[in-house]
Amino acid sequence: MVGIDLVFIPEFRERLEVSAGKLMQRAFSPSEINGQQLEHLAGLWAAKEAVVKAAATAPDKWTDIVISHDASGKPHARIGAQEFAVSISHHGDYAVAVAYRMGT
Repeated sequence: MVGIDLVFIPEFRERLEVSAGKLMQRAFSPSEINGQQLEHLAGLWAAKEAVVKAAATAPDKWTDIVISHDASGKPHARIGAQEFAVSISHHGDYAVAVAYRMGT
């Protein structure tokens, strides 16, 4: 299964500001947000949304979706035993991500 998501970065910035940090705490683990710029966080948010769309079973909470990068910088995701290949890109005011659920 494949999922895709597009994030308008100015709107994402506004959501972060309005939530006064609550969205950051609910959506990202400390390792995901450590020193990351807004464009990167918007890409991670798009990736998590794409993963949910591709998942066989949705996570209980956003932090159950773990986005990490291998030694070459290639992103991938996991929800429990479910694994996903992920592609993330951002340019200008947009971030986009595609997730592909591996296995059956």
